[in-house]
Amino acid sequence: MTRLEDMSEPERKSWITFLADGAVFIWFWKAMTGGFGLHPDSFEPKEMGILFIKFIIVTAIVHGTIAAVFDVRKRKSEFQEDERDVEIARKGSHAGYGILQAGIAIILITLILQYIVGETYQGPVSVIEPAEMVFALCILSYIADLYRHGTILWAYRG
Repeated sequence: MTRLEDMSEPERKSWITFLADGAVFIWFWKAMTGGFGLHPDSFEPKEMGILFIKFIIVTAIVHGTIAAVFDVRKRKSEFQEDERDVEIARKGSHAGYGILQAGIAIILITLILQYIVGETYQGPVSVIEPAEMVFALCILSYIADLYRHGTILWAYRG
């Protein structure tokens, strides 16, 4: 196992972001489903608004804190990004984008099937209700980001 002080600065940042986003992702999923189900609980519009305001605030605070800490670290010691770092970041972004596009396609197909089939639709996930659609898109966004950082971390180990 590589020690923290032996990692490059981008690798450290990816680890911290991966862990922080993972924690926010788990919190959000549990808050939306009351556990780890695939269907969000029923929320009143006001409850849903409050939950999403909390979600946005927590995400902004976490990412702002990470950015501030790494900005302070950058000022203390100059870090030069090399070609390997750029290539690894590109790989991660490409992988995350692929997951995002695949997820959007799945959501669109599910939405079309639900619209065509109507109330008799029996798929594993529903995206007709606004809470379901927002839940699906937020989960997809976090999965794509976690996959992006996971790909970056895997590339640094390879």
